[in-house]
Amino acid sequence: MGTIDFNRIAVCMGKVIKLLSELQPVISNGDDVYEHKEDFCCIAYMCRVGILDRIENNSYIRNPTIPIRIPTGLFSSRKETIDSGLNLTIGRLKEIISKDVVTSNYVDDILNHQGVFYEFERGLPDNFKRGL
Repeated sequence: MGTIDFNRIAVCMGKVIKLLSELQPVISNGDDVYEHKEDFCCIAYMCRVGILDRIENNSYIRNPTIPIRIPTGLFSSRKETIDSGLNLTIGRLKEIISKDVVTSNYVDDILNHQGVFYEFERGLPDNFKRGL
């Protein structure tokens, strides 16, 4: 089960990196961040369920220096560590949303499994949740 989770973490990191790289060019101020609040909440949910929950459930993955190969395309990938992968995903997400307090609070709640997490989860389609 651990290898499957490890691969799913890598795939989810790849998806998050791609989504953030598509969103970042259209963000120039806090209004832009707020305008894309739902997108950022969705990405935060992906990070929580697809990455953080799996890391927390597998003690051997908690080592921040474990190498991970993150897919970046059909035939390409980049070699990172768990720690640098978290920086490329969650770190970058927090950096982008820091321009808007409201969105930042929503994303923090989702990443910390608090109130907004459960509200947001109820609104997501089941096929999306199963795909993580």
